[in-house]
Amino acid sequence: MLLIIDNQSAFIKKFKRQYLSEQDFDYVFFDHNQPITLSAKSKIKGIILSGGKGNPYEPLNLTSNFVAMLNFNVPILGFCLGHEIIAVANRGRIKKLPDYHARKEIITITKPEDPIFEGLDKTEVSLVKRHSFYVSELPDSFESLGTSDTCTTEIIKHKNKPVYGFQSHPEVSGEDGLLMVRNFLKICGVIQQ
Repeated sequence: MLLIIDNQSAFIKKFKRQYLSEQDFDYVFFDHNQPITLSAKSKIKGIILSGGKGNPYEPLNLTSNFVAMLNFNVPILGFCLGHEIIAVANRGRIKKLPDYHARKEIITITKPEDPIFEGLDKTEVSLVKRHSFYVSELPDSFESLGTSDTCTTEIIKHKNKPVYGFQSHPEVSGEDGLLMVRNFLKICGVIQQ
């Protein structure tokens, strides 16, 4: 089962309607301010932390994101705000951009051999972005897998665990974005090759 934390993202709702609803695996959504009430028998295989408004330092209640990361030793994928939450939870830092960023941007993949990029066969992708903050200081336990003109930490990964963050929204960025999301789902074991 895939656990998805919705941090008030219209994009994750679109992803649910246009992609998840057609899949053969189980998933469960929890709102960012809703307690995670799962049976001890629930077999969580992966976690997605959605984008949303605000940032990890503001008074938005993001507790369920941190509870999910602490209680399940499974692959994690964060989009936008989820990416920032992963960085902050691991002692990274974020900063505010000079201007709100709302457009597609070319992301240069710096480590194309990573399993998240399997089958991509290119080192530049165009991904949808909507954000005011960015990861300004990468946690020591993470590495950057992708950069852009806006951020040097567009795509990050834990050095020893399958924990990924995308500053962008690959879930709504067309076939290239969905390929990376599907690769994450393969890493989780919720879909096959």
